[in-house]
Order: sequence, then structure tokens, then C-alpha cells
Amino acid sequence: MQQWQPQLRSGNAPVFLRLLEAVERDIAAGVLAAGTRLPTQRDLAEKIGLSVGTVIKAYAEGQRRGLLVGQVGRGTFVAPQRSSSAALGKVVDLSLNIPGPSLLPKVLAESSSTFPTADISDYVGYLSHSGISEHRVQLANLFREAGFEANPDNLVITNGAQHGIALTLSSICQPGDKVFVEAATYHGMKSYAHFAKLELVGLPMDGEGLLPGPFDKAAAAGTARVLFAIPTIQSPTARIMSATRRREIVRIARKRDILIIEDDAYGFLHEASEPLASLAPERTFYVNTLSKCLAPGLRIGMLVVPEQYLAQIHQAMRATCWMASPISSFILSEWIRTGTAAGVKQSLIQEAKKRVKLASQILRPYIRSDHPASFHVWLDLPSETAQQVAARSLQRGVITTPPSALLVEPSLISGLRISIGVPENIEDLEWALRQVATALEVGNEANMSII
Repeated sequence: MQQWQPQLRSGNAPVFLRLLEAVERDIAAGVLAAGTRLPTQRDLAEKIGLSVGTVIKAYAEGQRRGLLVGQVGRGTFVAPQRSSSAALGKVVDLSLNIPGPSLLPKVLAESSSTFPTADISDYVGYLSHSGISEHRVQLANLFREAGFEANPDNLVITNGAQHGIALTLSSICQPGDKVFVEAATYHGMKSYAHFAKLELVGLPMDGEGLLPGPFDKAAAAGTARVLFAIPTIQSPTARIMSATRRREIVRIARKRDILIIEDDAYGFLHEASEPLASLAPERTFYVNTLSKCLAPGLRIGMLVVPEQYLAQIHQAMRATCWMASPISSFILSEWIRTGTAAGVKQSLIQEAKKRVKLASQILRPYIRSDHPASFHVWLDLPSETAQQVAARSLQRGVITTPPSALLVEPSLISGLRISIGVPENIEDLEWALRQVATALEVGNEANMSII
């Protein structure tokens, strides 16, 4: 079918997954009928401006999920689809780890001040690499309200958390260096490591996240000198380190002279947790963002830097983008000043609680009963089962993240992340979760022994 051209939606998911979503969407809509021959990988790559490798990955994942079938010497074809809600056109995306897109505009529209009208003439030129001083003070005050004392002079405003992570890694690592991470980690970290030619070393986890013993052993062996960790609502497992565990991780980092990069993007959902940066400010690069609790489009993040590394971070900022957008930080500042930001955050916290409660009810017993408020949940499943559930869910019209996309050391952990923030309404979320639950039950039935 040489005339078919997929329409890729924007988003943070890997391009090959967005291409696969377009294939799945057109199958569900009847644009691609069973037996339809898709363009060759090279032809499609040239037509839509992607690399051949990206198209190959999308086709391969489509075959693994049962959407497509490859025939040697003939090409790739749309596979016969089982009777399902997907075939009837209903598709719900549970792959992107973001708050629902409709939540933010709703709160902003109901706020007394949704967009600043003050003069922005002071924010249209080239300004400080760290960001405007008054905005940094305001952000430091937000941290202080949550119990984290951050020096505004050590705070750098970034273009989102991913930018903060990239700035830090480019400042303290060289190509070929190894970096400790949890066995399953943030996909953006995997993406940057691949780009920067860093090697990630996945460490064992338990119900609280990173295990101290294996971390200490690996650090003592000199495997790496940097740890990237998400101690609060870990991505993708949503695990939370206890206060005791945090102190132990910090103790080991000090003993072994390990630098820490702490990603606290989800900390606003569990402010009772003390950041590692509070316990070891001299060696912790603290990364936070407004993308998860306010507006991803602002592209505003925060990086709190140990004093001795500030010059290196400023140099990295100057060499990459000079500064984060002052206009975006001005808008953010106004939303903080008027209370709009606080209203959005509280709305999202309540929405996260409601959605986790629903997910816990529907996915029990595959989900932990004490799952924290979060916009993603984690199902501990054997590797093969996780892949099968993802494939069966897709056949039923529910898109999930491929399990392998989030794993660094598959021998240490396996499971399936379900992102529950994407659906715009709770009815679509409930429908999608029930499809996942059915996919889980079908797998259990298939695995039962007959005596």
C-alpha cells in the first residue's frame, strides 16, 4: 500500500512507538485492513522523514504485538485482528507518563489570573545563564515550603528536567563512563546515555527502590562514580525510599565518593519525602520540573547544583542554549505569585489519588495495595508475561509502554508500567484499565495447569 502515510502525534514517547501508534490507530479506524501490505521500511522512512532503523523498530514491535506479520521476500502486512474494542475504533493511550492533558487547562481557566499581562520587555534579551534572580528566589521558596532548603544562588533554571539531567551528565561525565541507575529507570535517562555514549549500570531494587548493599558493593569496586536515582515515586515502578533507606544511600555515596543526580519530578505528589539533596547537598545535583505538576509546554525545570560544580554547569548552559526561556519563567513566576500554580498542583494531586484508587481496585491483586498517589502504576510481572499482557492489551485497544523500554538490567526486574494520567476522562481510564485486567486474566488462564 504505497499511498498510505501515517500521521504521527506529537509527544514524549520514542518516535518508533508513535509510528506504531499511528499504524494501530489506522488499523482500528479501518484505514489499514487485514492483509494490507505496508510500504517497505526504506520507502516509509523516506516518505515521512524518519530513519530506516526507526521504521524497522516500529514494524518489529508491531509484529511482536500481533498487529503486523512479516513474510520473507514479500514484505510486512497487517495481521488479521481479533474481534475487540480496538477493531471497533476505541483506542486509549496508557503509554505516556504525564498528567491528563485536560486537567491543566481546566484549572487554569477557572483561576482568577490565567495569563500575566505585565510588561515583559525586561525578559526578551540575553540574560543570566542561571535564570533571573527573582525567579530563582521564588522557586527556592517553593522548595522551602516542601521542606527542602535550596540556596537560590545554586539554583539554575533549565528547559525542563531532561535538560537539567543532560547539563549535569555532560559536566561530570565523559563518553564511555559508567553511571549507576536503578534496574528500571526513566526512559529519558536511557535516551541521553545512548546519545552521550554513557554506559548505564542497573542496580537491584526492592519495594523501597535502590538496595544499599549492591550499591555499596558496586561503588567499592569502582564500577562508576555517579548515581542517577529517583527516590520518590520512582519511574517506572512508583516505589518510594524510606527515610532510613535515603540516609543509608547517602552514607554509601559519601564513603565511596559517589556523585548523585536526584530526579524529583514526582516529589510534589509525596512531599513528606526528604530529598537526597537535603541530606547530601555537597554531592547531589537535584533535578525538578514543572512539567508534571503545572504545564509541560512551559519547559521550565530547576537544577540545584553543589557549589563547586556551578561553573561547569554554567559553561554547559552557555555551550548549549545560553539560558532557559526568561518569558516562560516569567509566566511561571506570575502563576506562582497569583496562586494559580498551587491550584493546579492541588488539583493534580487529588486527580492522582482518584486515579490510583481506581487502578488499585481494577488491577488488584497485580498492583500493590499501598500504591502511592501517582500518574503511573507498576505491575510486577515475569518478562514474558509483561510482553504478552502488553500485546493483548493493544489488541483490545490499549497502548502501553513496551516493557523493555524502561529496563536497564532485565535480569534484575521485569514488569509493566501503566500510565494512568493520559486519558482525558475517568470513564476512558476505567475502560482501558479493565482491558488490561482482562489481558492479565487471560494470561493466568492460559498458564493454568490442567490436572
